[in-house]
Amino acid sequence: MSGTSKQELVEFMEKRFLCVLSTVNKDGRPESAFVGYVSSRNQEIIIGTSNKSRKFKNITGNKSVAVVIADQTGEVQYEGQAEVLTGLDYESLVSEGRFGKLPGLDKYRNDPTQVYLLIKPTWIRFILHGEADQITEFTEFA
Repeated sequence: MSGTSKQELVEFMEKRFLCVLSTVNKDGRPESAFVGYVSSRNQEIIIGTSNKSRKFKNITGNKSVAVVIADQTGEVQYEGQAEVLTGLDYESLVSEGRFGKLPGLDKYRNDPTQVYLLIKPTWIRFILHGEADQITEFTEFA
C-alpha cells in the first residue's frame, strides 16, 4: 500500500460534486443526507441547505460531521467541524466562482431559508482503488 498526495486528494474532491453528509441529532442518533458540495484547495467543503433541514438543526447543536465522497475509483472518508457561513462569506465565494460545478444553485441565492455550511477537516482517509489500494490519512490542513 503506497500513499497518495494531497494534490491527488484535492483533484479527486474537485472532480466530484455529490457526497453523503452525516450529522448527529439532539438524541445522539446519526442522520445522513446525500448532498451537492464544492471543495477548496485546503479540503474544506461547502454545502447549501435550508435552515429548516435536519442537518442544519443538528449542526447548530453539534458541529461534528462526517462526509463520504466515493465512486468506483476511490473514496474520501472525512471528519470535520461545520459552521454557518455569513452572507459576506457566501458572496465572496460566489464572486470567486467557487460554486461553478453546481449548476442550478443560483435558484437558491435569494431564498431566505438558504444557508451555507463550511466544513473544515480534522481527519481524512483517502483511498484510491486499484490492484493494490493506495491509502493515505491526513490530519494536518492549511
